[in-house]
Amino acid sequence: MFNKVIKDIAYKDINELLYIRQEKEGQRLDYKREFHKDGKEFAKDTTAFANADGGYIIFGIDEKQKIVIGLSDNVGNGKFEDWIANVLNTNIDKPLNYETKFINIAEENIPLFIVVVQIKESNQKPIYVTADNKSICYIRKGTSVFSAKPDEIREMYLETLKNAEQSQIKVTQKSKGNHNLQVGVNQGTIIKTDKLVRRNEVAPNPDIHISQEQAKQIYDIVNKIVEINEQAGKFNDPKDKGRFFLQTWTSLKNRYHITSYHLLPKEKFDDTLIWLQKQIAFDHRPKLRKGNNPQWKKDIYGAIYAKAKNDLHFDNEELYLFAFDKLKLKKPIASLKDLSDTRLNKLYKIIFAK
Repeated sequence: MFNKVIKDIAYKDINELLYIRQEKEGQRLDYKREFHKDGKEFAKDTTAFANADGGYIIFGIDEKQKIVIGLSDNVGNGKFEDWIANVLNTNIDKPLNYETKFINIAEENIPLFIVVVQIKESNQKPIYVTADNKSICYIRKGTSVFSAKPDEIREMYLETLKNAEQSQIKVTQKSKGNHNLQVGVNQGTIIKTDKLVRRNEVAPNPDIHISQEQAKQIYDIVNKIVEINEQAGKFNDPKDKGRFFLQTWTSLKNRYHITSYHLLPKEKFDDTLIWLQKQIAFDHRPKLRKGNNPQWKKDIYGAIYAKAKNDLHFDNEELYLFAFDKLKLKKPIASLKDLSDTRLNKLYKIIFAK
């Protein structure tokens, strides 16, 4: 899966897995958009890997869209590393050997991570999920998880006996609660990066890459895209905004095959501005029309006037004559406010198609 130990896995490796090797979910790989809401489901997925060939669960990836979403390092009110240890210690019957790597993918101080959990193949098979007064052995086959059949469980026990002379995973027992519940403490390793500044993987070269001023222009447009979607009511909470911000940056970087917008080649700068402005014009600003119509009108007026002046070199009177001609109006207009929403939107599309 990865040709390196988990502590050395970086954001670049995740991108190569998704976009170059285009690795799909399979026997040893599972993508998750977010953390499991149910600890028993997490125990089910991890023990299924351990009872088979081992593998990786990568959180913060939307497999269907093949994009990095990212997520915070919290589950509910607690940290993921505490949650995973508690879930595995209370829901499975044997220790599970795993490692967890947090990859900080924050672009501009937004705390978002990709979380890679590597589950090692167990040498103490079978491992059972012990929850709801039941003991069930799960095994992974391809992209699915199944309850192991009796003959498969038998094979696991035989395999464990064959490996009896090999080093065994040590189990530390702790007493908890009034009933002295015995909890197996799993051998999990948590690796968490400090803030990872990806742009330092390759330093920008002023002779090749865009300037800081140009980078700021791009950054401001991306912020505008996020602001439009916020005004349109597309975010239910701050995490949604952060994820959308990351998705927007990821789309830009994937388009130009770069790991940071600071590494955009100079000759691609104008193309990038045009592409981002078209994203605003045709993908994002239309969301305001239903979600926040007054703001949509305000934005549309400003965008049309700016485009007409800066790109088409129209003054206001020339713009109104252009609208009269292209929209086949019955009488001239003295302001864009004279247009209905439908005609305003049509003019907007005509202007930005140029």
